[in-house]
Amino acid sequence: EPLKKGLFVPEILDSKEKLTKICYENAYKKYGNPLPGIVAKRLEKELKPICDQNFDTVYYISHLIVKKSLEDGYLVGSRGSVGSSIVATLSNITEVNPLPPHYLCKCTYSNFDINDENIMSGFDLAPIDCPKCGLLMYGEGHDIPFETFLGFEADKIPDIDLNFSNLYQNHAH
Repeated sequence: EPLKKGLFVPEILDSKEKLTKICYENAYKKYGNPLPGIVAKRLEKELKPICDQNFDTVYYISHLIVKKSLEDGYLVGSRGSVGSSIVATLSNITEVNPLPPHYLCKCTYSNFDINDENIMSGFDLAPIDCPKCGLLMYGEGHDIPFETFLGFEADKIPDIDLNFSNLYQNHAH
């Protein structure tokens, strides 16, 4: 049979472990350790099917390409539904945070208790001082369900759309 049926994702040695490690390291830097329950739950909800479906390689390759572009001084923009994945956010593939709107401080203090139905995005939150360190907290999160990206069974093939600078495109591709 000349063409085999099925999905053949590329393989990178230890990509599951590497992706998981990157996500948790960045989550701890951003939200502290232990992670707030909402962050830990969402991260596990996404990592399990991503790794079970062997999509971790697609994420890890995207992470490496974005990392290299940024190291070389060229910004990368993401577009489309990849912004609905906290794994993509924490592996620095996208700058979009799909968690519900919340406050976040550089000291890792966070507050997800936003009880205002008019707040649809972290960008809508008024700046407040951090009760832990006194620094100004900023708003994050856009409340985007993960299912937007990989479907309700987390079995859709990931489509990670990245925009590179014209000056860097030949190098990135």
